[in-house]
Order: sequence, then C-alpha cells, then structure tokens
Amino acid sequence: MQNFLELENVAIEADSTGTSHMLSETLVFSRASGCWLFDTSGKRFFDGTGGSGAINLGHQHPRVVDAAMAQLQKLIHTGCKLQSDIRAELVTKLGAFSPYKQCAVLFTVTGAEAIEAALKVARAYTERKLVIAFERSYHGKTTGALMATWREQLKAYSVLPQHGILHSPYPILHSSHNQNYSTNFCLQALQKTIEQALDMGHPPAAILIEPIQVTEGVLPASREFLEGVIAIAKSAGCLTIFDEIYTGFGRCGTPFYGSQDGITPDLLVIGKALGNGLPISATLGNPTLINALPSGIQTSTFSGQPLACAVGSVVLDIMVETTPWQQARRTGSLIVEFLKELATNRCLISAPRGEGLMIGFDCVDSQGLPSPELAKAFTKKAMAKGLIFYCGGFEDCTIKLTPPLTMNEEELEFLMSTLAHVVAEL
Repeated sequence: MQNFLELENVAIEADSTGTSHMLSETLVFSRASGCWLFDTSGKRFFDGTGGSGAINLGHQHPRVVDAAMAQLQKLIHTGCKLQSDIRAELVTKLGAFSPYKQCAVLFTVTGAEAIEAALKVARAYTERKLVIAFERSYHGKTTGALMATWREQLKAYSVLPQHGILHSPYPILHSSHNQNYSTNFCLQALQKTIEQALDMGHPPAAILIEPIQVTEGVLPASREFLEGVIAIAKSAGCLTIFDEIYTGFGRCGTPFYGSQDGITPDLLVIGKALGNGLPISATLGNPTLINALPSGIQTSTFSGQPLACAVGSVVLDIMVETTPWQQARRTGSLIVEFLKELATNRCLISAPRGEGLMIGFDCVDSQGLPSPELAKAFTKKAMAKGLIFYCGGFEDCTIKLTPPLTMNEEELEFLMSTLAHVVAEL
C-alpha cells in the first residue's frame, strides 16, 4: 500500500478555521514552554494571547503534563453516560472552587456548547424562552450560542430563530467618543429592554453577560453595572448567567468575577483555562437550577472525558495552592500603569484598561481617532520582535494582551520593553 505522504493529493486547512486571518503572517509552532512558543526554526515568541486565554498556568506545565500522561495510561474515554473516578473527583473540586455552597456541574466540551447548555437550563427552570444579551457580546459560533453573539457577520451562514434574543447596551467606560454608554445609561436601557420583552408577551428567561467583553475590545462592565444587572434580573424573575469562559480561573485578579460578594450570578459558565489547553467546559449553579433540565437533554460524547477531567483536577489543585490570580492582579496593574505612562508621552496608544492579565489599549491616529491600520502595524512589528498578541475589537483598533498568569520578572520586562520599542518605532 502506498505511503500516504507519497500521494499526489493537495490539502490545505480551511480559511474559516485557519490561522493566517488573525496575524499578518503564518507561523508554525512545534513546541512550547511556560510563556513561550517556539516555531519550527527554533525561534521563540512570547505568547501574549495565552492560547486565546486558555493557558493561564503556562504552556506544558509539568504537573499538567504529568497528570495527562498518567491518565492516558489508565483511562482515556468512557463516553458521556458512563462515570469515571476522575470525573467524580473533578465535580467535587469544582464545587469547592465555585461560589455556590451547593453546586451542580453540567459538563460540556467547548465554550459555545456550555453557553447553549446554560441557556437550556435557564429556559427549563423559568419555563420561558427569551434571553437578553448585550451589544458587542461574544458567546460562541454554534447556532444556539450565535443567537447571543452580537457581530452580524458571524451569523451570515447560520439559520437562526426569528425571535429569542434581545440585545441591550453594554457600558463603554474608557472612551470619550461613547458617552451614551455610561453605567447608568446602560442599566436604564436594560430595564427598558425588560419592559420591551414584557410588552411582547415574552418575559425573559435569563440575562447573559460577559463581565469583561474580550472579543470586541477588552471592555470591563464595572462592578456597579454587574450588581445592577443581577438586581434587575431578580426583579424580573429571570436568571443571571455570567459567561466566564475567558474571565475565569484567575485571569482578572480573582478566581471568578462571580465569586465576589454582591455579584454572584445564578449560573456560571466556565471553560478555557480549566483544561489549560485541553478542551473542557461546564455550567455551574445550584442543583435546583441545573437539574431543572431533564436527564439526557444535554449530552455530548466527550463531555466529562476522563483525560480532560484529570487535567482539570490538577489545574484546580495548582490554582488553590498557588493562587495565581494574586500574581495576575499585581502584574496586570504594573502593565496598565506602564501603558498609561506610554500613552501620556505618545499619541499612538490610548485608553489602557482591563483587570488582572486581561488588558487592552487602542491604537489611535494623530487626531485621537481609532486606527485599525496602526493596530495591524503594531501587531506586525511586535511579532517581528518575538511578541504575539491579537488586535481587533468593535472599532478594529484594540490591542489585546492575555498572557499566562505565571510570567516572571524577566518575562514582564520583555513584554513591556517590546511594547515600548514598538511604540517608539511607530
């Protein structure tokens, strides 16, 4: 039989899932360690994306690798309907790590799947259908989650229900160009959106929110806004769902946004960093809420997979032992203050913001207006110097920094000095 490498077939990766659309050139990586990625030539790059926010403990963390190797030798897969010892262990640990005194865990695989599971729970519990999300939200690209995702271009090829989601304004607190998006304005608008839903004869089942909107520009909602959302939801008799797939597991200087007094949601959606590179996600909440969804309604072949659960279990062990959110809080504040200093001396960058190691700033032209061209040039120059991050946002001008939480002083110095050099050159 002919070796498949000798066949004449030509294969390429689909543009939709390929890598070149986010960066100015395609890099091919072959290994990683800590905060660093190494391409096939051996050149190293600082991963300012943190694996799209999933590698909070750094690449190839030794204990994570050991846990995966040990589980590989024992039990990789059972299917979602068969229990495993490591799956039960992770349920117990997630309950202890969560903000809920009594916690049920609904396992899923991807973030979008977890969002869809949470929406099903809310609809089952309230016996309502309508969901309120927010402008500029991002909750995934599968059909159910895509209903709540804001950007219309992402919906072009999906068949979506005509009704089921209303979008309400979300605060933009960093920009003088967006004065109509203050906290008070958006809370009043949310109340009007609730009234609109009631006038339609469709009281909402849930309000779905990201505590910080990442995809559309690293936009913190503020504690005041989140507390207001929870209060409005309670008065409307609907559930609050926090999408903490990106903000969770220490990323923003606290285990979860929804683990702080006064802003605990009814349902917490998690993913990304729980697997530190392996796909695993879940919806957490009080058993009364979660178990309103009947048995068998939300299953997936790989949900609660033993291999992913083994990694998730050791990730939680490391989180509890090392509290990396404290380091993220300190390191993030240093970076934001450094960026603010850069912004006062140069007109290129504007509005440094974020919490913990979820940081963003905008690239602006000499008139102070958003500049997508400068953002792309900034990203390209940084990559040439060995620093990778993404740019984008609803104005296409935001630089996003979400590196691993574990960077040391030398790596912090590399990050800041590289940013300074790029600013100086541009």
